[in-house]
Amino acid sequence: MRTPFHEWKPLLIPLLLTLHTSAWASQPFQEGLVTITLDDGWATQFTHARPALNARGIKATYGLITRALEQGWGGYMTTAQALTLVTEGNGIASHTLTHPDLTTLSPQDLSSELQDSQAWLMSTLNLPSVPDLIVPYGRYDATVLAAVKQHYASSRTVNAGRNFRDTVVYELYGNDVARGVPVGLVREWIDRAIAEKSWLVLVFHEFVDGTPTRDTEYRTSDFAAILDHIQTRGVRTVTLAQGLALTDGRTEPDPSTGTTVYEDGLTNGFADWSWADHALDEAGTVHAGSSAIRFEPDGWSGLLFHHSGVDLSRYSAIELWVHGGTQGGQQIRVVLHDGTDYLGTMRVDTAPGGPIIAGVWHKVTLSLDEMGATSGTLRDLYFQDDTGGDQPVMYLDDIVLVPR
Repeated sequence: MRTPFHEWKPLLIPLLLTLHTSAWASQPFQEGLVTITLDDGWATQFTHARPALNARGIKATYGLITRALEQGWGGYMTTAQALTLVTEGNGIASHTLTHPDLTTLSPQDLSSELQDSQAWLMSTLNLPSVPDLIVPYGRYDATVLAAVKQHYASSRTVNAGRNFRDTVVYELYGNDVARGVPVGLVREWIDRAIAEKSWLVLVFHEFVDGTPTRDTEYRTSDFAAILDHIQTRGVRTVTLAQGLALTDGRTEPDPSTGTTVYEDGLTNGFADWSWADHALDEAGTVHAGSSAIRFEPDGWSGLLFHHSGVDLSRYSAIELWVHGGTQGGQQIRVVLHDGTDYLGTMRVDTAPGGPIIAGVWHKVTLSLDEMGATSGTLRDLYFQDDTGGDQPVMYLDDIVLVPR
């Protein structure tokens, strides 16, 4: 039986306001790897970050906005400085022409942002190829991915997590080191990459000597401390291109496993539009792989994973692994939405595999037939508090759409 509409009303408010291969197959590298990526081409990357990198012999990958170089935007590097980076052996990636949200563009403008940026970098910086893209804002969907694949051999997101040999190279995970990220946490990420022999890609933007005043700024001395930890631990540093050369070069997930929504991070074009207290890179409580989702379901808050469109007629169920944290008993509702109308819903704790139990992982299967979602286009996948009250932290992992 389908749930009456009035029981879904709490979903409408947040909806209006907000209007990767299986994890257990993750294949380690021979050793841990770390890549420093610097997005946008800010002038302080050349004046502040570059000296610290050069002093330690670390090559980085710079994601450049080409119009910023071509037109001399204030606060950005010059073309001459970008040429110096190339001469010094650093990697260069495209960050598009103008750094737009690619999901908002017409097909013509999307192609121009991708192709013209790449062509300008190759011509102006005398590069034989520019195979790597850094996605502006980390915002992409299936349409964007399809366009990216026409021009590039890889793309890096800002979905937190680590990469493995069999990670899909068009959705590389990148950990954003923003103003509020402490050095100690980045050290933990590095140590974890060493221990699990994964590839950690760190993302930086602007640098300041004093106190950062915006999220994209990072203190230069803290950046140097991170580089010192890399050297102290002896972890191998690689550019994006060097790291990609060590992967299996997988461009698509294994179709026999269905369509993965989450495994160590969001994948297959799903984006995080959540409004709950959550993290997509929980390391302490994990079912498989290296990360899980931490979710505190309070006051109708929820996880929202957005997609440009998935044909539900191809799938029979949603499978996921659930952990009730220290208390268990959470009441969580899954809702499938096409951006305008509801396609189906079911409580996780009442589905086969429920209820949600404290201290253990268990598999939950949500039948699309029982949810009434046998057709339609899935654009928004919700996991939402169904009580309106205060519920304890829980964990989700390995979310997959199972093929029919």
